[in-house]
Amino acid sequence: MGSSFRLALIHVKRRKRKSRRRRPRTKIPMDVVIGEILTRLPAKSLMRFKCVSKLWSSLIRSQYFTNRFLAVSSRPRPRLYMCLAELTKSSSTVISAPQTSCSSFVVDHGLTAPRVGGYIWQNLRGFMCYTFYRKPRIYNPATRQLVTLPPVKSDFIPPDPWEHVQAISYYFGHDPVNDQYKVICSVAPNIMIMPEHWVFVLKARGSWKKMAPLTTPDFCPHIPAPTRRGLSINGVIYYLVLIDLYVYAVVSFDIRSEEFKMIRVPRRDHEDGLIPGRVNKVSLMEYDGKVIVLDSNHLTGKGMLDLWVLENAGNKEWSRKTLVLRPSQLHLVDNLIFKVGCTTQSGKVFFVPYNLLSPFRILCYDLPKNDMTKIEIKGIPDHWFSNDKTNTRFELMFMDQSESILYLDI
Repeated sequence: MGSSFRLALIHVKRRKRKSRRRRPRTKIPMDVVIGEILTRLPAKSLMRFKCVSKLWSSLIRSQYFTNRFLAVSSRPRPRLYMCLAELTKSSSTVISAPQTSCSSFVVDHGLTAPRVGGYIWQNLRGFMCYTFYRKPRIYNPATRQLVTLPPVKSDFIPPDPWEHVQAISYYFGHDPVNDQYKVICSVAPNIMIMPEHWVFVLKARGSWKKMAPLTTPDFCPHIPAPTRRGLSINGVIYYLVLIDLYVYAVVSFDIRSEEFKMIRVPRRDHEDGLIPGRVNKVSLMEYDGKVIVLDSNHLTGKGMLDLWVLENAGNKEWSRKTLVLRPSQLHLVDNLIFKVGCTTQSGKVFFVPYNLLSPFRILCYDLPKNDMTKIEIKGIPDHWFSNDKTNTRFELMFMDQSESILYLDI
């Protein structure tokens, strides 16, 4: 009986093996295999591989592939981008500096981009967004594509590009549901008049669309905060504004519905609050998927940094956190004249001097670790230091998230 059972079991196993051998194997299409391999390569290599064939070029430029690349590619080494501009010569350049150690960035002259750069207003999904003499531009460091958007035709903007305008600001956002990019422009003649808002969809033959005047009770006249840097989080653009001499607010713009909302920033009781005279020390940043208003007015002297965290945008709920520097690091901010240069999604804040000095050093405040370090940027061309300080302008931007191989068809 036992031997018969074993023979029957062996027979069944043999039949299963034969069945598996006869079963046809699922073949993965070769273009899918190639695509998955390519998504794991660095952007620089993909730019070269477009020359292999028309098929590869078409694949690499496709929207599906560019989104897949953003999702699965390994994150590049964090880079600090520096825009340098000579105002009287209308010339500018962008230099890139990867972090080589915890105390220095070294300029990679192979990635220097002349005639690119200006006033940075945002970076998003591998794109650098800035203005130069009122011209809004979007630059992709990976593909070297530079796109200049058409000017906004607002009655508030004088035709002469040298004539002063109180506040023209641009903000860049991405809607992950429709995979669509949009730029909004706010034109504010002064703090007493409701600004104009314009929207540009980044697509072929795109154009500026003027939004209807906003009449909701909680939306009031305002001007952009001097830092003018926006955020794009989960399909919503956020930017910081002044609605009065002592009152800040965050404006949100839903990219899909194109609806604006205003959320007032709380003020501290019995304290000076966010002082307009020091507005260049107040900035907006993203950390852990939340909007944070960063107030560094008390960093010098007291070593304190105040954070207003937008916990719930729909209910306009804020929380306040105060960070205090370690006693051993207070000397870094004693008698320091600085401004907020840029921030990162990993919770780092870079403070920079007002003028371009040699050697050029900045401060990096790691908020999660409550740790501040001094960093030197090495390799900046000498001629930038010899220029007239009032004629030279510089801006910093830190990319720590992704590279993009997307080509904008505008």
